[in-house]
Amino acid sequence: MKKVLTVISCLLLTALVVFAKTEQVQAAKKTNKVQRLVDSKDIKKDDFFVDAKWLNKQMKDNDKTVVIEASYGEGKDYKKAHIPGALHIDTMEIETEENNWNILDAETCKEVFLKRGVTKTTPVVVYSSDINAAARVAFVAYWLGVDQVKILDGGLKAWEKADYKVEKGNQDAEAAKDFGAAVPGRPEYLISTSDDLLAAKEKNPDLVLASIRSWKEFTGKISGYDYIENAGEPEGAVYAKSSKTSADVAQLMNNDGTVKEPTKIFDAWEKWGITPDKEVAFYCGTGWRAATAFFIAKQEGFKDVRLFDGGWYDWDKAHQKDPSKYPVQVGDPRDKDKVKILN
Repeated sequence: MKKVLTVISCLLLTALVVFAKTEQVQAAKKTNKVQRLVDSKDIKKDDFFVDAKWLNKQMKDNDKTVVIEASYGEGKDYKKAHIPGALHIDTMEIETEENNWNILDAETCKEVFLKRGVTKTTPVVVYSSDINAAARVAFVAYWLGVDQVKILDGGLKAWEKADYKVEKGNQDAEAAKDFGAAVPGRPEYLISTSDDLLAAKEKNPDLVLASIRSWKEFTGKISGYDYIENAGEPEGAVYAKSSKTSADVAQLMNNDGTVKEPTKIFDAWEKWGITPDKEVAFYCGTGWRAATAFFIAKQEGFKDVRLFDGGWYDWDKAHQKDPSKYPVQVGDPRDKDKVKILN
């Protein structure tokens, strides 16, 4: 009898343990629910980020829609698989090393889009395996004045996950001749060079210069780039938590490559004075990461957002020529005893 009771007790104990673990797993799933910026049931007309379902419907409803795969180089991944009808843009077409990786002039950029049949009134959706590349190209289209510019949240993986078809090889584009308006159509969103930044700050001394760079980059421990020797930030810059390295905006992204609902990130930004009611200029090393933050902030209610395209690369070059005009901060600017100002 004792043996029977012992066995029953063991079985009951095992059942309780399994039940407890099941409850813990379920609770963890609820706690760790993925927070997405894009809700397929609530995509608004003026949103910049859309999902695969929205894009699929858009392509069916409007055959004038141009889908662009953006990436650095000739598009090896694009040739292997792309959204049907999508066209490739090499980011080197809109920026060059000779131009300090800054966005090229508006007329040159306009021609890049005209070759893909894009005019002012053409709906454009950009995607990439790198959200920053997609945002970079999307920003140029938006700056030029394209009326409707979107970014596919999650890129090609999200498209394939939705079980939509893909194509291989190159897609020929039917070029357009007339953009339909003077370019840039939205010049106010781009602060190109360090001189332009100084002019913007003179116009508005309360402009918030928000660094999208990683904490190590922001505090001057590393430059983050093999072609930028010096580390630091423009004096007065504040920290917009977004990146873990110079090649990502990991703090803004879910593991599946979609954009996070940014409430917690915005709370972190607010501690540095980065709030929707202020004029905010985002920057990074050379403009890629900052473009992603630009669109997230703009979609989520920031009223006056700009992109300082020159970023740390351009400011460092300017600092080497004239340190007093372009001062640099090294360290955490909140610690006045330890931060260094190089001028």
